[in-house]
Amino acid sequence: MPELSIIIVSWNVREYLLKCISSVKEHVGAIAHEIIVVDNNSSDGSVELVAKHFSDVVIIHNKENIGFARANNQGFEQSKGEFLLLLNPDTEVRKGSICTVLDFMKKEERAGVAGCRIVGGNGQLQKSVHRFSTIAGNIIWAMFLDRILFPELRNKYYYQKDPFKVDSITGAFMMVRRAAVGNGPLLNPEYFMYAEEKDMMLKFGRSGWETWFIPTTEIIHYGGMSTSLIKQEMFLQLQKSQVLFYKAFYSKGFALALCVTWWLILLSHALASLLIAPIKGSARLMLFVSATLAFPGYVFNDFFRR
Repeated sequence: MPELSIIIVSWNVREYLLKCISSVKEHVGAIAHEIIVVDNNSSDGSVELVAKHFSDVVIIHNKENIGFARANNQGFEQSKGEFLLLLNPDTEVRKGSICTVLDFMKKEERAGVAGCRIVGGNGQLQKSVHRFSTIAGNIIWAMFLDRILFPELRNKYYYQKDPFKVDSITGAFMMVRRAAVGNGPLLNPEYFMYAEEKDMMLKFGRSGWETWFIPTTEIIHYGGMSTSLIKQEMFLQLQKSQVLFYKAFYSKGFALALCVTWWLILLSHALASLLIAPIKGSARLMLFVSATLAFPGYVFNDFFRR
């Protein structure tokens, strides 16, 4: 029986996927494990190449793109490990990263989820710790004061000596204790993509489980390789997921207030993008403008039409 089940959901990132699996095999050490790849109907030959190069990898080949949450649930249903590692296909684990986080999970019995430091392919640190939304926090973000007041936006936060508890972590590398999942699905299948991680961690927290960050090890995350193929569509999907998350966990009045302050974030960033568009181009501007215009419709549909 494997101790660790590594689940990788992939869509049209063949070369990154092969590197990811290779890095796992190189650095997983003596841990009894299984690797499950869930392919969301890639058209780049991903399934065939994984089968050719890694005959021991379990492959679930979907006939359509069912999204991140549902695909991970498929992998979870087939997995056997006491611990699960949800790993993005555009990542490479480094020496000790899997073992360090797993060892911590074994020692910290209330740890339901744990993650580690994430750096980009260029070595630049990526934000991988997040806090649950509050009205005040959203207003601070809209006013661009977050970098002053939120410690997780400063590099030194990620280089502390000891593990520490957080609200939520980025889903590129999440180790999950099977016991924390209980009888429900691993991730909420209502989300196509985005917010399913913090949904899971907030549920865990309300059931007495903890989310931890391990700052003594790291992985590489090239970042957004699948979503970059349809960037604007995925950015709008993020807004839909945000509305769904607020509605799922808070009273209607408070959730609507959170939605209003989230819209202020979109609006302020759209205005800021307008000022820097001549310097950095119009792509960012178009993302925020489209989201600012579309977001009220998502709120109306979720809160008043359902």
